[in-house]
Amino acid sequence: MSFNGTDADLFVRCAETTYSCNSTIHGAKWFAINSTNEAVPADCEKETYNLSPIFNLTVPLAMPGLTELFSITIAGTYNGSKLDDDFNSVLIPNKVTSIDLPDLVNITSYSFNIDTAHSISNLSVPKLRHIESNLRLNLTGGPAINLTFPSLFDVRGGIYLYGEIDVLDFPTLNHTGDGINVTSTGNLDCDAFAAGVVNTTNSTGYSRYFVTCTSKKGSVSLHNVLPEPEVNGAAFKIRGGFLALTALVAYMLAL
Repeated sequence: MSFNGTDADLFVRCAETTYSCNSTIHGAKWFAINSTNEAVPADCEKETYNLSPIFNLTVPLAMPGLTELFSITIAGTYNGSKLDDDFNSVLIPNKVTSIDLPDLVNITSYSFNIDTAHSISNLSVPKLRHIESNLRLNLTGGPAINLTFPSLFDVRGGIYLYGEIDVLDFPTLNHTGDGINVTSTGNLDCDAFAAGVVNTTNSTGYSRYFVTCTSKKGSVSLHNVLPEPEVNGAAFKIRGGFLALTALVAYMLAL
């Protein structure tokens, strides 16, 4: 759903209370249900929205109360055709200046994607815990920025970050579906960042390196090496007994 900068409260209310129900049972398909104080019928499913502000939105994007989205797409636009052979088309950057989603917890179906947005100086998603696909933020050409994701636990795709990033922190990140790739033109300490996530985050992807980071201060590429599973004393006893029994059988057969 495109957002034009007005009626943020209406967008939040629709995103939080719109349900699709069995029209045969209820006589209609769409209902507004406040699940905090109303029972949701078993046949009803919550509709999740894509947040996609218009490219020339010049006000801060702030939506308190918004807890769940289908995806987030913030991008520029072309003033003509996107075809590669159309030399008259010009890419116009998105003009959003800041993003504040203080209650967002879950991106349920797709990516958190920012591309060609040259004005964002602040991004705040303090409760965001899950992203179903990629976290891709291309802030190239924009002002210096600090990016922190204090609650982000699970990213089912990869993490791809570009821009003048001075600070980057994922203190609770536990899993990604692919690697973490950071290209910063700022003063990010890549060594410290990579060391902080490389062995605390499990990746199920196939990237050659789990963390790749480049900034003014240098570059680093690291594999993640998760700790070996602990073998307790009981396991040693069983294994030792099995080896002893194997040796005894071999000795008896040799007689």
